Amino acid sequence: MERKLKPAILVGHSMGGAIAIEIALGQPQLIGGIALVGSGARLPVTPVIKDGVIRNYARAAEVIAEWAYSPKTDPKLKRSSVQELLEVPASVTYGDFEACDRFDRMNEIERIHLPTLIVCGEDDRLTPVKYSQYIKEKIRNARLVIIPDAGHSVMLEKPEELNTALQAFISDLRFSKV
Repeated sequence: MERKLKPAILVGHSMGGAIAIEIALGQPQLIGGIALVGSGARLPVTPVIKDGVIRNYARAAEVIAEWAYSPKTDPKLKRSSVQELLEVPASVTYGDFEACDRFDRMNEIERIHLPTLIVCGEDDRLTPVKYSQYIKEKIRNARLVIIPDAGHSVMLEKPEELNTALQAFISDLRFSKV
């Protein structure tokens, strides 16, 4: 008995969203949709963070954590994030930020015709809500969910709300293809 797999729905956070965008633009036939969480068609990185990783990694990790979470998020989660980040070599973190800084699909994003969910934390300072709104304007029939009291790390700050948005998106896709 031959079974055919259903097309995958790619879910990417931040740089992972950039990867999902690249696949959606380059190989859309491989996937059934994308969900972009705290991402954008462009991901510029402020020099305060990028250069800070080289100059003083420990301080930069604190700035990254401060910018990655809503002011309403438990400070313990922010401290834990700093510790986890410092376990990654500074060169790797710098490389990730450099890749984000070079990513730019502002002029191509409207070529995506796949079902698209865009999720952003209301307090996201790394990929502000305006980035998500731009994608929503450019991708026809995209759905935008802005989660209150969450920042860039929405999956850690508000996991239930994120999962609810993802489940609704997947359910709608499943039922729309019946």
